[in-house]
Amino acid sequence: MQEISYQVVRSNRKSVALVINNEANLIVRAPTHMSDEAIDAFVQKKRRWINEKQQQVAVFGEKHPPVIVETGESIMYLGSSYAIIKDNVDIVEISGNELIIPEDFDIVSLITWLKEQAMQIISDRIAMYANVMGVTPGTVKLSDAKAHWGSCSSKNNLNFAWRLIMCPLSVIDYVVVHELSHITYKNHSQAFWARVKTVLPTYEDDQDWLKVNKKLMEII
Repeated sequence: MQEISYQVVRSNRKSVALVINNEANLIVRAPTHMSDEAIDAFVQKKRRWINEKQQQVAVFGEKHPPVIVETGESIMYLGSSYAIIKDNVDIVEISGNELIIPEDFDIVSLITWLKEQAMQIISDRIAMYANVMGVTPGTVKLSDAKAHWGSCSSKNNLNFAWRLIMCPLSVIDYVVVHELSHITYKNHSQAFWARVKTVLPTYEDDQDWLKVNKKLMEII
């Protein structure tokens, strides 16, 4: 039987958790008092799960497997993959490449938190770029859209898919600038794209990222 290699990280937690990082390496998060023998026994017991998760990391890559709200699973946040860790915490915490959530968090709780982050970050970026571009948007809302990242109405009201929070900040900026540009240009004319490029000279890189990672709109 092939030996399973892993790194142990001890902390003041109540239970042991297994995490497969982006390089398919196994990290064992264990209580401070847990013995090496007990940790190894736990790892051996979870051998099948470990093998499946390591293979999944190797196979999926940028394809983004569906989000499962359990310790050891992962989620995209601001363009990076974070390992989900359920722990004895009251609020969501980010530590390194780990998203630490309360033990009773389910998919609804996680989505609620993601929407809160999306509204805060998108609103901040809108305020910044609206000032730079000299435009005044109407209302700003989040949508559950799975086909369009953003939209601008005839009254200059803006809607953004909350799932943007999974994209890099530069991509969020592109979608924000795109919709703000529609306040002046209600089409995709050459003048419209020239306006976008004036604000974001490398916007085409962000367009490409969205095309490659469009499955993000479907995984949660």
